[in-house]
Amino acid sequence: MNHFRTRFLNFFKHHILSPQLDRMDRWEQSVVAMPGATCGAEDSPVRFNIPREAIKLEGDHMPLPGFPGSAPQMIGSITNIRKSIYDLAENPANGEKEIDPQTLSDLHHYAKSVGADEIGFSSVPQAWVFKGLTIRYTQAIVLVMEMDKARMNLAPHPETAVMVHETYNQLGQVANKIAAWLRERGYAAHAGHPLGGMALYPPMAQAAGLGWRGVNGLLITPGYGPRVRLAAVFTEIQNLPLYEGDEHAWVLDFCQSCLRCIRDCPPGAFYEAPIQHPNGLVTVLDNHKCFPYFAVNHGCSVCIKVCPFNQQGYAKIKAGFWHINPE
Repeated sequence: MNHFRTRFLNFFKHHILSPQLDRMDRWEQSVVAMPGATCGAEDSPVRFNIPREAIKLEGDHMPLPGFPGSAPQMIGSITNIRKSIYDLAENPANGEKEIDPQTLSDLHHYAKSVGADEIGFSSVPQAWVFKGLTIRYTQAIVLVMEMDKARMNLAPHPETAVMVHETYNQLGQVANKIAAWLRERGYAAHAGHPLGGMALYPPMAQAAGLGWRGVNGLLITPGYGPRVRLAAVFTEIQNLPLYEGDEHAWVLDFCQSCLRCIRDCPPGAFYEAPIQHPNGLVTVLDNHKCFPYFAVNHGCSVCIKVCPFNQQGYAKIKAGFWHINPE
């Protein structure tokens, strides 16, 4: 049985998954070649490609967390990544650059109606685009989708991994639907899929007022804590209502007094002192420690599971924090 499993896994890695990843690379590189697209800067972060890194790992493991239950969701995500890029050909040549209040209100309602739990708006600097990758436009409609709490609280568990891929797939569909909705109204749009993506979503979401990044690098949201996935729809619209406040900034102060995610991380992958980069970005996690454990333990997610913002909720923690730390 072990011999058969090893042969199957090797076949899956090298003859099914790897060729599909090669196709995805070609789709993404086709955007790089488009005139006017914004490429990552020399000091931009390099995207950590989870499936490719899993293929490289030694040992008898499945490079797709939650397999086989997650396989249909992964196929759906790949299909939607392809659609997000191929649909760029449908963009108007001279798209609308401003949005009126009624259409903006309709956008909010439509996004919620198709499954986004929260939306916000952000500009995207070049430093947030992954090195070697590209976004078509630099204004972002940032999307938040909740992950199921009951299955998250099982982590690390196959059901958690399946649920995560379900969320990726569903949010990818939402991004494509919103991009199509915008095109129908004369706006150019580029749907950014939550799986991988071409740019960093957490700083976009923080800039959009949707939450604040904690010590684990994850966005902590008022509604769902860190139990979310993020995506974006990039557009040319120049008058989106950008957020200018910092009402969630206290989250990092609480995180630094808590550190539960760092203490409970099974492979001890968080840096004691985050790495501050000249471009303003911060690295909090050593992927070389995190990923081998992640790959063989159902996509882990322990740092999300144990977070007090997941277990107790944003409002309860905020009330207690401000009681102890009044302004």
